[in-house]
Amino acid sequence: MLWWASLLAVMSPGLAALWTGNCSASGCAQQPSEIIPVSPNTPDRRLLDPMPSVRAEHSQGNNPLGVSAAEWQARTEAAALHRALYLYDMGSDLAAQCVMHRIPGTEEWLMGEWGVYFEEQTASKLLKYDFEGNLVHLNGTKEPAAPGRSNMGCIPIPPAIIKARPEVQTILHVHPLSVMAVGGLKSGLLPLSQAAFFLHGQVSRETYDFTYEGSFEESLQKGFSGGKRAMLLNHHGMYAVGRDAAEAFFVAKHLTQACDVQVKTLSMAGGNLDSLILPDSKMLEEQYKDMMLSTDYAYDGSREWPGLLRELARKAPDYNS
Repeated sequence: MLWWASLLAVMSPGLAALWTGNCSASGCAQQPSEIIPVSPNTPDRRLLDPMPSVRAEHSQGNNPLGVSAAEWQARTEAAALHRALYLYDMGSDLAAQCVMHRIPGTEEWLMGEWGVYFEEQTASKLLKYDFEGNLVHLNGTKEPAAPGRSNMGCIPIPPAIIKARPEVQTILHVHPLSVMAVGGLKSGLLPLSQAAFFLHGQVSRETYDFTYEGSFEESLQKGFSGGKRAMLLNHHGMYAVGRDAAEAFFVAKHLTQACDVQVKTLSMAGGNLDSLILPDSKMLEEQYKDMMLSTDYAYDGSREWPGLLRELARKAPDYNS
């Protein structure tokens, strides 16, 4: 049995209590008492270690599509996200997931064509949309997005979230197996790892509506209010947001890591909550504040992004073509 599936076989009374949210320690669904900015005190590694996603021959608007420099930059970043998510096991669910990346200074955003796998995505292949749900062609003409090429479930997401959070540039919707598993627990994400600590109070919860009816957009806006960084979708996956590509990837990677650790820990514990070390709310708040205000480590993905682009240059060098 796969390690993530073993959780489903654990049916002890302790785990049943956990599923009903009756944890033995507080902190299962705590909110920080104040909104703290993410890593305002750490240097941006990208300034010290510049690693462009745009090829030198494609700079200054001299790119394969003839689009603006700002759009081509956004396209290379979005393509990098697709490839990185695949390399780190967060984008291998065929072609059903979405990377949504806004072109700076516009009300247009990029997303992969439905049917193009994450591991084959490139800057030139991405499609462009506006906030009214239109597919925007390279010549500027528009037509309503349709399911032949577009994942219609993702079309309303960027307008809904960015309207409430205008600082957001990047939205990721992915289905890692452990995230889906934790999305089936009433308790949701538990504080069982450092990754969960720095996401304390930053992950909202949504009863996912597979019909996309009702107040889906309103639920997204509410779920990402107060600066939240991710949303756990029951039985489905996650949304992760960022002020840029680096931050969105960082959030998705560490939410997945937190869920991986949680599934393994609960599986090893056999549902016995006495075997778990669950910090209380006070400790979580102190740890969260210390992390966010650290002068050493950045929790916004800026430190990892240059290295990630170098990895792509080695393993997926065509991403920015």
